Amino acid sequence: MPSIKKYDIQRGIDYCIKENLFEDLNELYKSIPDGKCNGCGNCCMESVGASFIEFLNIYNYLNENKNIKNIVMEKILDYYFLEYIQKMSCPFKDENNRCLIYSVRPLNCRIYGHWLKEDYEKNYERIKKENIKFADDMKKNYNIKISDEVLNYKIKYCEYFKPSKGYMSKEKRLNFYDNMVMLDSKLYSQGIVNVNFKDRGVVDYFIESIFYENVSRSIKINISKYLNKSMNILNKLKKLIL
Repeated sequence: MPSIKKYDIQRGIDYCIKENLFEDLNELYKSIPDGKCNGCGNCCMESVGASFIEFLNIYNYLNENKNIKNIVMEKILDYYFLEYIQKMSCPFKDENNRCLIYSVRPLNCRIYGHWLKEDYEKNYERIKKENIKFADDMKKNYNIKISDEVLNYKIKYCEYFKPSKGYMSKEKRLNFYDNMVMLDSKLYSQGIVNVNFKDRGVVDYFIESIFYENVSRSIKINISKYLNKSMNILNKLKKLIL
């Protein structure tokens, strides 16, 4: 059984449609100032954090676009289970650097280019320290060495994106996140999903719609530990799931 059942995902989607929460989400997205992007795709290299309602919105979009879903689900499995071994781009990015879920992409994607450079670099240093500690813990607890390619990868600050209304302060960015929390709270208050099932990377949401969290983590550790068998294990998983 997965961490979140498909039945509960559908309940969440139905509730969002009934209460116009997806429309509220789109209004929040529309309130983000636009900007000029050259479409290089250099920023699309992570499983960005997403709210629960954003996961439901993406899940619903993929159910309505089966051709895209078939493409991204295999890439999601690759990204998650090989995450400690090799650096991959976002599984929702195609070979032409285009986003396959552009119309429903999460808030973090939408405000990426709006960061002040000083704030961006401070945030990177914080994440870098967290990643180093995580890598040390993985080595100590599971004898897994996260590859240097993964550990040292940095998405460089985008000098090309030009926001139409200037760069956002931290306070302005947090205001968008506060509004997103309010939307999520309407779902949690209905008991549709446990409040602990939140604040994940978008890939993790999809993985936990297939596996229990502890099961997927155990498989991921084994794939990372036994590199000579990793692709064989992953391919068997794909045959069972896809």
